[in-house]
Amino acid sequence: MAEDKDRRAILTLGSAEFAVSEYEALRNRYHIDNIPLAGLVGHAGATAAIASAVAARAAAHKSPYVAFIKFFGTGVFYPFGADIFAPLTQNGCRLFCGAGAGYDNVDTEWLASQGAYYCNTSRAIAVSTANGALMLILAATRAASQADMSARAGKWRGDASTPGGLLPLGQDIEGMTLGVIGFGAIGKALAVRAQACGMKIIYYSRRRAPESEESGATYVSMDDLFTTSDVISVNCPLTPETRHLIGSAAFSKMKTGVFIVNTARGSIIDEDALIDALKSGKVSRVGLDVFANEPHIHPGLLDPSLAYRVTMQPHMAGRTTQSFVKGELELFKSLEEFMRGERPEYAVNDPEV
Repeated sequence: MAEDKDRRAILTLGSAEFAVSEYEALRNRYHIDNIPLAGLVGHAGATAAIASAVAARAAAHKSPYVAFIKFFGTGVFYPFGADIFAPLTQNGCRLFCGAGAGYDNVDTEWLASQGAYYCNTSRAIAVSTANGALMLILAATRAASQADMSARAGKWRGDASTPGGLLPLGQDIEGMTLGVIGFGAIGKALAVRAQACGMKIIYYSRRRAPESEESGATYVSMDDLFTTSDVISVNCPLTPETRHLIGSAAFSKMKTGVFIVNTARGSIIDEDALIDALKSGKVSRVGLDVFANEPHIHPGLLDPSLAYRVTMQPHMAGRTTQSFVKGELELFKSLEEFMRGERPEYAVNDPEV
């Protein structure tokens, strides 16, 4: 039994911190070697640690790892591609699981070419990110950041230094049209929540969702979404096709005074074009959880003349205790499905060999 357990060995980068009892149950069934995050420095450090773990196992004449899991907190080691994963794939590892919905910093095509799956945790953060997006919609439309700045500075509702002398009145979202770009788990969850606030929902996605999953939202073209939305929420993945999806041309089609919220990836919006749109008044206010060059923020978004119209979060929309518990459970689900010889439900690629 112990020998069989050892033949199904798993390597992890980081460890479970939320679904701990479930992780311990896995450790009782599979041999799991863990690379602690403490002391690892950058991509090079993680690369060396993985190579060392693979080499140590081979030196001990033990069967190679069949699966690899990277837990939350490993984003500092991006990107994950051939240089970091080759020691594993060359020795037969065919399952790679990573905490988080995004996978633009993982070379999933290369993994597929090596015969390996990559699984994300696509549904775990849907509720938390949708709630975070709704929070940013409300913050942007109600000028919440500007009000916070004014109150903290002892200005109450404004003074002579405030444009117009007073803080602007907020806008009720009831009756507004929300355009959702990307109608996956997060986009759908946001639509339901925004409808409860009285918003009309339109959406664009690569494929129209089944009518049973639209919950009253209307599928439209991208151009129609740009031209008719009062609020636009970005909820699609970052791909070569969506990089700078919202740029000067897109802004020119939008209503003057539109509100923009982004909880997906910063590079989906051309930040230079966004700043120009804020300066011109085309965009009224924005709520941003993500940025193109994280953790660095475009200086234009920090410009005092614009900053009061920008609500910012440090990529926190999906970071809740509950979502991290769900995320670790989804990692374990993918592992169990793979061990049973099944295609994991959350696989984002299809192995070629």
